[in-house]
Amino acid sequence: MIKTVFNNQVISILLLGLVFFAFSSQKLNRFTFNVEYVAKAQVGDEVKFVFHVGDNVQRVKVYSDNRSLGTAFVASNKAIFPFLFSYSGVKQLKFIGISSNNDTVNVSYGEIVITGKIFQNDVITYERKNAQKDNNVMAYNDGNLPKDALGEYLFPNRVNTSLRFPPTPNEDPFGKNQNVYATAIGHPTADEAKGFIADISQDAQFLSRKYQIPASIVIAMAALESGYGFSRNAVYANNFLGIKQWKGNNSNAYQLKGQPDEHGGKVQILKITEEGQYIYDEDNRPDNWYKRFNSRADCMTFLVEEIFLHKTGLWKRDYSDIPRFYQGQIAEGVDKYSAAYTFVYAIGEKGYSHKGGKYYADRIMKLVDKYNLIQYD
Repeated sequence: MIKTVFNNQVISILLLGLVFFAFSSQKLNRFTFNVEYVAKAQVGDEVKFVFHVGDNVQRVKVYSDNRSLGTAFVASNKAIFPFLFSYSGVKQLKFIGISSNNDTVNVSYGEIVITGKIFQNDVITYERKNAQKDNNVMAYNDGNLPKDALGEYLFPNRVNTSLRFPPTPNEDPFGKNQNVYATAIGHPTADEAKGFIADISQDAQFLSRKYQIPASIVIAMAALESGYGFSRNAVYANNFLGIKQWKGNNSNAYQLKGQPDEHGGKVQILKITEEGQYIYDEDNRPDNWYKRFNSRADCMTFLVEEIFLHKTGLWKRDYSDIPRFYQGQIAEGVDKYSAAYTFVYAIGEKGYSHKGGKYYADRIMKLVDKYNLIQYD
């Protein structure tokens, strides 16, 4: 009898131990947040940040010296974020784990030493400190930084010119004019595309709430026009929407050299290559200048305020009747998807795309469907 009681007690203790172990393992798995990366690297070397995270993390945002490097998405409790540092120094790193509900659930810090020379062709642009606020990242202040017209500090944002693009005829005898619209070689990856969508959604939603325009269309247009941030215009001019600088001062514009003639045959051809590609007179063509923006947020704001809403009246076409019609549809109870399609169809039909409304709307709505962008409207 005594032996039976003892055995039952032992079994109970073992069962309790197993339950505790299972609970502890589950809790550990849920709240894991580790990152592996090399302590030192050379300028231009690819650094891979490998994350092992719990079930509560859906994506990880990576920061260096308070500047966002991008986003890595989690699959099977693991995420990999590759990055090329284009200038040397000791980088202060911050990693933020984000849940599927967009809540910050984990934060980790670190540093990496980057040695070597700065790329000679680095391009330095400037971005407003408050253009893309993140409550988890403190902006820094430097009295030597330039200010914008409102007196706000701008901080340097180096363009990673280690990216390489398929060549144009100007750059290589076998290059193609169409390559000027191609994205950087090897980009975007599927994770980079998702990261781009996640990174711009906050700015798009802000503009959507402020002006009652469909955030889904702004996000999809930026993704399509910029190749998820990896087009030449996006990399060198922060122009994510193909916005041209048709007239006026080109001192703050970017010239996209080598593109096909979009000006009705008015551009002088200097040479036709053996491949049948054209080398144009780039010095005297009006159709390949694009606006240069301080930041991605500035670019999207220009799209909404100047092109969609025609606030200053300086943009060559007035699209402002289209947002008003969209707002009327939403007020009447038209579903957001149908209203968004009508919106982008009208934008394309009125001249934003030279191929017309249906062609442009179909391409945009394909991205809206793929990434479920209606959720942002």
